[in-house]
Amino acid sequence: MMLLLLTFSESCFAADYVVKMKRKSGVYAIPCVVNGVKRDFIFDTGAANTSLSQEFVKELLNKKRLLQTDFTGAIQTRNASGVVDNNTTINIRELRVGNRVLHNVRAIIAVAQKAPLLLGLNAIELLGDWSIRKQRFILHDNTPEPLANQPNPAITDVVIEDVELVEQPSWQEQSPTLPDGSPRPSLQVLAYKGDAQAQYMLGMKYLTDESDIAIKSKGVYWLHLSAEQDYKLAQLQLAECYSKGIGVEVNEEISEYWRNRAEQEEVDE
Repeated sequence: MMLLLLTFSESCFAADYVVKMKRKSGVYAIPCVVNGVKRDFIFDTGAANTSLSQEFVKELLNKKRLLQTDFTGAIQTRNASGVVDNNTTINIRELRVGNRVLHNVRAIIAVAQKAPLLLGLNAIELLGDWSIRKQRFILHDNTPEPLANQPNPAITDVVIEDVELVEQPSWQEQSPTLPDGSPRPSLQVLAYKGDAQAQYMLGMKYLTDESDIAIKSKGVYWLHLSAEQDYKLAQLQLAECYSKGIGVEVNEEISEYWRNRAEQEEVDE
């Protein structure tokens, strides 16, 4: 009888799906596949949401594994230091973890360009019954099919409304479709792909929010990305932000730098 029970126990464990975890800087990571692109994610039960870096999002966009319709809005999150960040949210259409396939999992885009990739509770809870033994992540086979399409209630969404800008670049007045009939990329998609004009527009969009200093800071962030590509309007607006303390602390030296750089670009033209 003892031998029979032992054999039964071993056969049950053998049917489980075992993933070897990788130890990185004191934390454990497991391989995941996001819309067909494989990456190691830190297994973080302390994080409410799955999180992607801006660098990885740009790669997904370039590989056409992320579409403009996958950008779903924005939420506020509080980091370990207690600072509130304003993060863009996206929908991961397919997230593979071991032999589990999750659909329509919400993820946030971290503020840092090369932030670590985190597998948060909103995805972990959909995996069903799991355990960790000796650096191995085990997905148990006695788990019913996970309900991957349920909403994630961890954080309340704060949607950033569209606002009318003082200056509307001509490209925004064009047809919503490209000449081939495909949808014109959204402002956020173009900004994450590195389009200087779109980065300026997105920065100005955040700066118009009168209620939240943190959102204005994110606007300054996008202006910086645009200004570094020598987009004159972004450089002039950045100079204004540092001169008046909009989204940043007043710094006349930095303000003067961007104003001079914009004027230099104008002379060169």
